[in-house]
Amino acid sequence: HNNNQFAYVIGGFIRAAVCQHCCRLAAIHKMADLKTWRLDFETLIPDRKLQIDPPGYDFSVAKDPVGMLSSSKPRDRNTMARKQQALFAKATAPLKQVGMMCFMAWMFGNSIQIFSIFMTFNLISAPISAIMSSGEVFKRDEEWKQLDVLTPRLLYCLVHGGQLIFGLYKLSAMRLLPSASSDFISTMPVPPLLEHAYPAL
Repeated sequence: HNNNQFAYVIGGFIRAAVCQHCCRLAAIHKMADLKTWRLDFETLIPDRKLQIDPPGYDFSVAKDPVGMLSSSKPRDRNTMARKQQALFAKATAPLKQVGMMCFMAWMFGNSIQIFSIFMTFNLISAPISAIMSSGEVFKRDEEWKQLDVLTPRLLYCLVHGGQLIFGLYKLSAMRLLPSASSDFISTMPVPPLLEHAYPAL
């Protein structure tokens, strides 16, 4: 019985040693595979095949700058198209605000009160200041001189011009705009007398 226990213990030690040896062999084999992915900076020499390019550097593009310029033309066209769309989007951006202002002014009615007067004054003053500062909003880009800045600027002025016209209509509806002949009666000449009346004796 003692001999069987001793043989069992010895067999356990042998199996453990064999397993440990197999694990070491597997680790050594794995490390040998990883050596192919390891970079030793001390072995670098000034050779193109062994040099590592920085991120974003393309040797083929640097070797042929003319080809780089020809390939960048489609990207330049796409960029210019996006910039042109951004200008038109900026030109039509105040459209919702102008519509909301006109709707609110219409809801106030034509009665003369402090809120309607302030709203009408804002309807007239805001588009005038926006049209006068449209040159600063749509500045010509020196890097993209091909962009059409005039058409978006005209569209921008047209949107604010609609608000200005509605503000003038609102003033006329409130009888605050001198549009009738009776508003200038003091400057009209007195018509000549066509008949004379005398008292009876």
